[in-house]
Amino acid sequence: MLTLRAAAGQAGALEAFYAEQQILERARRFPGCRDALLLRSHGGGPATYLVVADWDTAADYRRWVDDPWRVALSRQLASMLDTDPDEPVVGALYELVALGETP
Repeated sequence: MLTLRAAAGQAGALEAFYAEQQILERARRFPGCRDALLLRSHGGGPATYLVVADWDTAADYRRWVDDPWRVALSRQLASMLDTDPDEPVVGALYELVALGETP
């Protein structure tokens, strides 16, 4: 899960950037990626996005994060975000909790 807070007036640019660069499509073709989605917050608050991606392993996601194309893209994306420009654009990893299943 990657949370992106668009800088003021940058929501449209962020969405266009994702579309033009085909970021989700490229992620889906990257080894180990099962799927990737971009979700936009609903309501009157600041534009916040979630990138939800399903990876086979944490190592696969790490390889994606370290991919030179993605690194360069992250630098461009940072200019559209309401974050410190030096803050890495990296998501948090979560794992499925299988409730009620016996190991």
